[in-house]
Amino acid sequence: METTDSIKAKGEVEIIIEYNDGNKEIRHIKNAVLRKGREALAASLANEIGNTFDFFIVRMLFGDNGTSGGVPKSVNSERTGLFGTTKVSKVVVSQINSAIPSQVVFTSVLTFSEGNGLALSEMALQMNNNELYSMTTFADLNKTSSMQITWNWNLSFV
Repeated sequence: METTDSIKAKGEVEIIIEYNDGNKEIRHIKNAVLRKGREALAASLANEIGNTFDFFIVRMLFGDNGTSGGVPKSVNSERTGLFGTTKVSKVVVSQINSAIPSQVVFTSVLTFSEGNGLALSEMALQMNNNELYSMTTFADLNKTSSMQITWNWNLSFV
């Protein structure tokens, strides 16, 4: 049986870049919920979880191979990994949005000292079972020690 899109999991990543000179920049990008992520939702609702429940987000993965010729690569739902290797892996803090109870926000911060010298262009949410739930690509974001980046990955179920 094929997964349908009658109920959609959709998301957006808010990127807050804080510079050490006090300036701040906010960007927004969309994401793709991958097949393994949709399967995890179905399995958890059907209580087909096995001996342990591993269908929760634990990490945000970052890479630098999400563009081709400066254009973000397209993410299809069958992806199982980043386009390149994981350059930075961060634990997430998750929280249900009290104003929108069907939305969860996953947050990670790349501090001033992390990921420097990378042209970040892809990221994913990784579940506890090491499968990717969701992924996105974006124009190169050149990380330097003069910036700290807060990533708020919002997932809503509509």
